[in-house]
Amino acid sequence: MFSFHGKWRAWIVVALLFLFMVINYADKAVIGLVAVSLMHDMSLTPRQFGLIGSSFFLLYSVSGIVFGFVANRVKTRWILAFLATTWAIVQFPMIGNVSLPMLIACRILLGVGEGPAYPVALHACYKWFDNHERSVPNAIIAQGPFTGMMLAGPILTYFIVRYGWHSAFLALGVIGIVWVVLWLLLGAEGTVDVKGATQEQDDREVVPYGTLLTDPTVIGNFILWFAAFAVVALCFTWIPAYLRMGLGYSATSAGWLFSMIMVAQIPVAIALSWVSEKLLANGMSSRMARGALASGAIVMAGAIFWGIGSIASPGAKVACLAAGSAMIQFIGWLGPLMLGEIVSVRQRGALLGIHNSIGTVAGLVAPAVMGFVINDTLNPAKGFEHGFELLGALLVLSGLIGLYLVNPEKSRMKFSRLIQTNESRRSADAGISNPISHDGGLIKQGKE
Repeated sequence: MFSFHGKWRAWIVVALLFLFMVINYADKAVIGLVAVSLMHDMSLTPRQFGLIGSSFFLLYSVSGIVFGFVANRVKTRWILAFLATTWAIVQFPMIGNVSLPMLIACRILLGVGEGPAYPVALHACYKWFDNHERSVPNAIIAQGPFTGMMLAGPILTYFIVRYGWHSAFLALGVIGIVWVVLWLLLGAEGTVDVKGATQEQDDREVVPYGTLLTDPTVIGNFILWFAAFAVVALCFTWIPAYLRMGLGYSATSAGWLFSMIMVAQIPVAIALSWVSEKLLANGMSSRMARGALASGAIVMAGAIFWGIGSIASPGAKVACLAAGSAMIQFIGWLGPLMLGEIVSVRQRGALLGIHNSIGTVAGLVAPAVMGFVINDTLNPAKGFEHGFELLGALLVLSGLIGLYLVNPEKSRMKFSRLIQTNESRRSADAGISNPISHDGGLIKQGKE
């Protein structure tokens, strides 16, 4: 209906994908913001609430993998519209009387719709930008989750305090429908991926999935994203409750503090994205400019979370939550960039889906573990802080593993040699010589 051309259309798509992720994470954050009221009205224990938080991820990872492969064949425009419609619809049953089975069912269905969201959004974005142009739009979309949680804090808390916790779900359902309408009017499919290679060439660049998924860079990214997503899952499930039950803040104050924790992450992300770009522009390897930066930040986050229990001041504890949460976000956008370096366009959607799904298994585990730890501790504040210590240990260990494993250049060279060997064999069998190219940098003819 509306006609835009060139880069204008590309940046309109980026803006819509950013809003897509804002809504996605507001949907996730609402359960934490209503936690205290919900637990009171439904007479739930921390253990039960932790299981509700984890139920969201029951099919989240499976859905991410399935839609990752679907994204290799179906236009992302239609996939994204379907996913956002699903999110909106499952909010509306929460408006009336809610039973525990209904609540769990709605959270599971929401997880099915939201599991593929981030990788499919990135896949859609990459169709509009060449490899060397993707860092900025990638970073913009990656801020959507944190912006969503930032806005959800004060806005949804206002609805909860003024109109009751049911109204927050109604607001999210309406916003989801509005986004779908805008996307169908303004969204479109990019064509960058189809300009550089024919389908036959792209087919020849496929790496066997057994080889791809056992590559050290891929495994390292899986581990880093798993650890990082444990923090993300706790942020939107338990952090608002910790601010109230553990630190004694009111509902309104907790909503604003939750928002401030999210706000603090944005300038840090912008600064480090700029640093990463400058390092790459100055000739530093992706292993250092992306892999080491993300892995080192995970280690720092682990040290911060480990130390929260030893701090007396509630304000300082909140500052540590903000700093630790900021440190983990880099792998959320640097990881897909590194994976995009080493995989062909034909396999990118599936690999991003698998990467996101394996990492987000942490969401199935972390909220439930925190709930069990809190439930088995007499002092809720101490229970939360014991949980943060476990989280810190996971982050430090994962970051060190990432520093050792992640090496995009080495992985790209390995896959290039494998593809060249396979092509040479096919050429020999056919009696021809047929060089190939790759738009994402897997194999390049001419200057290297």
